[in-house]
Amino acid sequence: MSARQPRTLRISTPTDRPGQVVELDGVDISRALIGLSLTIKGGEMPTVTLDVIAEALPTQLDEVRAYLPDATKELLVRLGWTPPVEEATDAVH
Repeated sequence: MSARQPRTLRISTPTDRPGQVVELDGVDISRALIGLSLTIKGGEMPTVTLDVIAEALPTQLDEVRAYLPDATKELLVRLGWTPPVEEATDAVH
């Protein structure tokens, strides 16, 4: 598993239309987003949770890691999903 590389997330408000533009590493992912949450805990790195429609993500994004909440993993495993090998030990059975 490779070390996690820092990502750049930019949120801006265009002047010519309503809504926001959300860019991840310079790639506009706005059309793929259905939600975004920012969690800041003292002494820890901030975490951004992006709720996306995966098939709408631009193909220019390489090596994007997806993190699923434990409840989602548990549900998917119960439905027959097999998590990737590197996450298999973290999945709830």
